Amino acid sequence: MVELEIQDFEKNKKAYKKVEQSLKNVLGENVQVHHVGSTAIPDMCGKNVIDVLVGAKNAQEFGEMRDKIETMGYFASQNSKSEIYQFFASKQGETGSGDTHIHLVIMGTDRYDDFLTLRDYLLSNKKEAEDYMNHKKELISLGVTDRKQYRATKSLYVSALIERARENKNKNF
Repeated sequence: MVELEIQDFEKNKKAYKKVEQSLKNVLGENVQVHHVGSTAIPDMCGKNVIDVLVGAKNAQEFGEMRDKIETMGYFASQNSKSEIYQFFASKQGETGSGDTHIHLVIMGTDRYDDFLTLRDYLLSNKKEAEDYMNHKKELISLGVTDRKQYRATKSLYVSALIERARENKNKNF
């Protein structure tokens, strides 16, 4: 069941900092760790799940980090796994408000860059952030409350949003 709420940005920033420090304690101080997702955007509604992007330099480091993150108690999803990406959740079952999702991605890939490009775009473009929030609210108002259906329905919008974010980034370079 998907439930959206206006998230407490300052509270979530503190929660992210704790996760970031835990990851750096295990993975090393120089690891790239970023707060991404809806909780990284002030005044955004969402599921109140802290999304964390962790960057690996190469395939070998990716494998080592994947193993270390699992030893920290995070659960790797077998459904969202590839040679460059691994999703982890703080709970094995359905996650909800206050939980953590870790996205381990090899740096320099489109997948890695898209997380940061989208976050930065929404931070710098209040209208896009508001439109995205309204889209999520509309899905719920239309009765889309199953997580799988919510993700699938939202993914088309997010893909188009990422394209606009990429175009904006390229235009500014």
